[in-house]
Amino acid sequence: MFYFATKNEHKYNEVLTILKNYKEEYPTFNLEIKKVEINIPEEIESFNTYYDNAVKKAQYVYHHVFKPVIAEDSGLEIDQLLGFPGVATSKIFPKLTQEQKNQAFANMVSNLPMEFRKCRYVCRVVVLFDFSRYYSFEGVVEGFLSDVVIGSNGFGFDPIFLYPSMAMTFGQMDINVKCSISHRYIAFKKLFDFLREGSY
Repeated sequence: MFYFATKNEHKYNEVLTILKNYKEEYPTFNLEIKKVEINIPEEIESFNTYYDNAVKKAQYVYHHVFKPVIAEDSGLEIDQLLGFPGVATSKIFPKLTQEQKNQAFANMVSNLPMEFRKCRYVCRVVVLFDFSRYYSFEGVVEGFLSDVVIGSNGFGFDPIFLYPSMAMTFGQMDINVKCSISHRYIAFKKLFDFLREGSY
């Protein structure tokens, strides 16, 4: 049993989907992930890197459950804004709804050619077995900011994250499609491969 250190139900559901699909490919892979029920203070994620935020969340939860913990931190990085919002993705413009944030970014790039809309989603996953033994894995997927908010699936900035090879946003994708190509999928697949190989 591994505890997942998150308060985000969308992230938890995506991880369960990624795990379910992974188990279909590797039927003997026996892993259970349970969302932790304790409250994780917002100030835990106050560091400048996804890695540090994920480690601190994992350590905080481990101190309460004393079982292996998986934590992740992720964000949207926009090239023209020098990587902003990055690790601050979930905290920017706190007075705006997510829909308003999406529209604001879409408006920002509405007159820009595609080469100036480059962005990426980044996910850093940490698995912590105890305070002295933990490992991390990264997933990155490149894309472009859409100048139109499209799709009601996913969460966060998914409706403006345009995945070029499929010419659609993450917000337009079925969860199973997103969970076979996303930054979160890439990072968690690395984690699951690592756990399946048992080299820890």
